[in-house]
Amino acid sequence: MRVGIFGGTFDPVHLGHLLVAEQAREQAELDEVWFLPAAVPPQKQHQAITPFDRRVEMLQLAVAGQPRFRIDRIESERSGPSYTVDTLRSLRQRHPQETFCLIVGADCIPDFPTWYQPAEILQLVELIVVERPGVEIGTREQLLTRVGLPAETPFTWRIVRVPVSGIASREIRRLVQAGRSIRYQVPAAVAVYIHEKGLYAKQPD
Repeated sequence: MRVGIFGGTFDPVHLGHLLVAEQAREQAELDEVWFLPAAVPPQKQHQAITPFDRRVEMLQLAVAGQPRFRIDRIESERSGPSYTVDTLRSLRQRHPQETFCLIVGADCIPDFPTWYQPAEILQLVELIVVERPGVEIGTREQLLTRVGLPAETPFTWRIVRVPVSGIASREIRRLVQAGRSIRYQVPAAVAVYIHEKGLYAKQPD
């Protein structure tokens, strides 16, 4: 199978995430998309995030009804930061028969060479790059050169065009804390879950 790997904090998952996953699945001809919630995102090690199991439960509610979406808890099995390359190595070992494709936003490409072991990532997966307004992606040869690989290195990427949603998890958390509506920004079941569990609500002084 061709499997799209969609990693992120998903705090909370929203309709923009689902739109990206579905368009990537269709345009890049994926058999499945696996959502991989990060246990300890490297860029958020010193930030408070919602417990892993809560974020997984929201994902389960969000993807219900789409049989080609699944959730993989692999990043909860390791201690320390959830580096992409470590996750991809583990997935390749567990599922050697699958072809893995990493779904990333175009806004990640300029910083991609600063990721942990980016050259190995490009040798492990195909990239599916989701366009972002105003972001220059460049060429595959430029990316290979920037991570220190020869331009002729076997590597494939696909560009995916997704309608702009403008929805962001950070803004959803802010709206909940302010007591405002998040309807039509997250799946209805996720909105109910957030309310019932008291997630993101302003804490009493």
